[in-house]
Amino acid sequence: MQKSLSQLCKAVFDTKGWWPSVRQMLQWCVLVLTEKSGTLQLVGVEEDPCVTAMFAATRVCMGNKVDIVLSSDVHSQERATEWSDFYKNLGVSLNTNMKKTDVSYKDIYESDIVFGTINDFVSDYFQYSREVMETGNPLPNRGFIIEEQSLSSSLNLELSRFKNNDSLVFAAEVLQSLMGEIQKHRDVQRARTLSHSANTEDLQEVLAVLCNAVHLHKAGGKWWPRINQMISWCLLALSDTGKLLEMGTGEGKSCVIAMFAVLRVLRGEKVDVVSSSSVLCQRDAEEWKNFYKYFGVTADTNTNKTEDEDRKECYQKDVVYGTIEAFAADHLRQTFEMKDVRPDRSYQCIIIDEVDSLLLDQGVQLTYLSSPMVSMQHLNVILTMIWSHVRQYGFLSAEHQTFVRGPPASFFKAIFDSIDTEGTEIDDPMDILRIAEESNTVPKGFTEEIYQSEKDELLRKLKTVSQDAVLNFFQEIEDYILYGFTVYTLDDEGLLCVRKCSPYNNQDIPELKFLVLEEGLCCPLHDSEEILIQPIAELISGKLQYTPCTDNKDKISIPGFLKNLVEKKVSVWVQNAFLAMQLMEGREYVVENNNVCPVDFRSTGIVEQNKKWGDGLQQFVEIKHQIKLSTISIVTNYMSNISFFEKYQGKIYGTTGTLGSKTDILFLQDLYPTLSACKMPTFNRKKLFEVKGALKTSAEEWKSEIKRVVMAQISPNSYRGGRAALVICETINKAKEIHEELKSSIPGEIILYCRSDRDKIDKELLPGDVIVATNLAGRGTDIKVSKQVTNNGGLFVILSFLSENTRVELQAFGRTARKGKPGSAQVIMSTDHLSQSFRTVSSLEEAKSTRDRLAAEKINNMMNDVTELKLREDLLSEYCKTLQEIHKNTDGDEKRAVVAVMNEFWGIWLQTKSEDIDQLKRNKLLNSLKADLALAKSQSKGRLHHVRAFITTSSLEISH
Repeated sequence: MQKSLSQLCKAVFDTKGWWPSVRQMLQWCVLVLTEKSGTLQLVGVEEDPCVTAMFAATRVCMGNKVDIVLSSDVHSQERATEWSDFYKNLGVSLNTNMKKTDVSYKDIYESDIVFGTINDFVSDYFQYSREVMETGNPLPNRGFIIEEQSLSSSLNLELSRFKNNDSLVFAAEVLQSLMGEIQKHRDVQRARTLSHSANTEDLQEVLAVLCNAVHLHKAGGKWWPRINQMISWCLLALSDTGKLLEMGTGEGKSCVIAMFAVLRVLRGEKVDVVSSSSVLCQRDAEEWKNFYKYFGVTADTNTNKTEDEDRKECYQKDVVYGTIEAFAADHLRQTFEMKDVRPDRSYQCIIIDEVDSLLLDQGVQLTYLSSPMVSMQHLNVILTMIWSHVRQYGFLSAEHQTFVRGPPASFFKAIFDSIDTEGTEIDDPMDILRIAEESNTVPKGFTEEIYQSEKDELLRKLKTVSQDAVLNFFQEIEDYILYGFTVYTLDDEGLLCVRKCSPYNNQDIPELKFLVLEEGLCCPLHDSEEILIQPIAELISGKLQYTPCTDNKDKISIPGFLKNLVEKKVSVWVQNAFLAMQLMEGREYVVENNNVCPVDFRSTGIVEQNKKWGDGLQQFVEIKHQIKLSTISIVTNYMSNISFFEKYQGKIYGTTGTLGSKTDILFLQDLYPTLSACKMPTFNRKKLFEVKGALKTSAEEWKSEIKRVVMAQISPNSYRGGRAALVICETINKAKEIHEELKSSIPGEIILYCRSDRDKIDKELLPGDVIVATNLAGRGTDIKVSKQVTNNGGLFVILSFLSENTRVELQAFGRTARKGKPGSAQVIMSTDHLSQSFRTVSSLEEAKSTRDRLAAEKINNMMNDVTELKLREDLLSEYCKTLQEIHKNTDGDEKRAVVAVMNEFWGIWLQTKSEDIDQLKRNKLLNSLKADLALAKSQSKGRLHHVRAFITTSSLEISH
């Protein structure tokens, strides 16, 4: 093989005066090693005349004859003329099949290599076949190479040569009829009639009409649906029980969805198309509007509607694109709020784009409408008290563990507060200080001085106690009390550095951990905030009193009807206060216009502007950023994704580029028993090369490696020109960090893509261009690159973090090597960015293995969540029966007032019963709800005065 390549390269140099590039040599090697069939049949080869010539000459030397199919006669003549000296140098005969006088077909096709168009080759095949039948001579065995650009011309054969021969006129007519079959079918009314048929021949005709419409009204006559798209449509069209298709990234899922949606509309159904983000659904609805219009099909998007009238108008359309949150919220507006939003649109057919994201990643998600209630404002003071206490704590890391740091205190008080003094002679913190005095940690008389000092004087005296003295004292005190102490200090980077370990390895002797600061101060270190939640909750509860009560000026008064709610939820609120401390702006949320907006950074990268966190988390983040405090929301209605999808009675159809593992598919089939799944082959061979990943041990090494790889890929070298690159980061903060690192070095344009509502990728990337993005660019985004970038190896993708599961990783890699074009990708990650579960991994492979194991466990545990969701929805259904009675038997102000009172009761009831719901006490809960609803309904009139004050101000918003 080396000798052959050497001879071919020398022939190129001898005839052209230049040597083939390394890239061209590699392409030749790939073709030789992969195309080993006896008769060459190579379709869709990239246009590189040198590689094609070298490969064709190789096949001739192996004893084959080769036809090279190009896009036009001019192109064929030019190529033959340009490379004739090369072929002659190797002793390879050459011809073209363009019509020549006094030259037989036999003479042309005795040549080793023939250039021509598909039109001429097909015509010559029939002509030569007629000669064979007359003479009895066999057809020559020839292979073919069809270059990529000539494929589009193959659908428009003229076959004009046939008409010059009477005996071939019939053959020409038949072949022309076959090739033009799709173009003939444009009768929309007939397609509407045939769409109801189960006959495959009728559906073939409907498919032809759809394909023709795509060609004319979406593609502008430039392309047709590919064969794998037609097969995908057929699988969906022939299924009555739901079908999920895995189609490779870049294989045209949106085309299949639009064609299938039209079929269902022609059958008289309304179609809901659900996507993973508002960006994707709005894009697809806009791109396919002319295609829908051709069939008289109306389409709209529900994600940009803010008024009920606009929502109602939207749902009167035949096809509605939207997100699951928007669909579920509008269902709740119709069924729970009794608004006229989706009055007569039944749940007939749903098509899910990116089905794995919606059925798996967000499978147990709840969407709900929340009503901020005036009475809930009384809880704000409790949340503020909790935050003022919790904010004294902090989080610190030491190697592979994270600790919760307690508030700083004098070393003797911190120790006293942490130990159990029962059965000891230690009665107060000063006893600890006396031990320090006995051990010479502090000078003689220090205890008495401290005892008589005011607070300011005490702090001044503590400054005389060195850090080393306190460190030594922790060893001395182990002789006085039966505890082992592990002690840390902070290094220059703010990380915990162990200075002393507990001398005991005995479970009966407690171990306590402390951080020693300067000036005689130290902080207790806790393994987790879990051990702090209950004590803090009890501390907060002790500062509250519930009306009616005797006024105690040292306590905060809370309305008595909130007592059960507060007692049940105070621990949850404390837990969420700790969580709010750990959430990072630019990672889990963004702050803009004095609003906190969650970010779905793990999956889609979308900033979720219409969502809010519950159970006080939203309010704690607002307090953290000193933003106006919103009223805590009480959930009164909700709908899970699972429940929403079940409304379509099994008629769930979906596509995705990554359907998932066997565990994922089994989970989906347990949830939706009628669903079946199918993996579709790609139209073009996938040309993705995955570079071996890199695991770095520090954030600085990680940034340097990303920069090095990006610069190496986008810069030209000896065997190729420059490429374009996409760096996908875990969070907005990380994306900005990498963007800052790269921007001064990038020769082309650098684009930051983190916000779907602000940033756009609307240009074709040129060599040297770089996009730095979040997962927003990782799913469903079609990034255009120039032909030059494609010729240089395509887009290079760097995934700069360990994704939550393999599907997210494959979606990111799916931004390159699309539609048969080349591309490559690499994972470059840092152990600094990994969660606690991954901190001990030593290789990227080990990290991925751990990730996959945890992802499988998460899927297995989701079924428990499904059981709880179904219980919650059964409770809501029971409550809705009461609501319907109220709407039926009351009207006007009375109805609004009673509904408001009942909703408040219902929301508080749900919160107070959360523990029983977690424990799945179904019968107990349903019986309790029926009895409590009857009592609340009878008492509701007595509370109308409490409600009228806020009926007109209550506004509804989507919250999740």
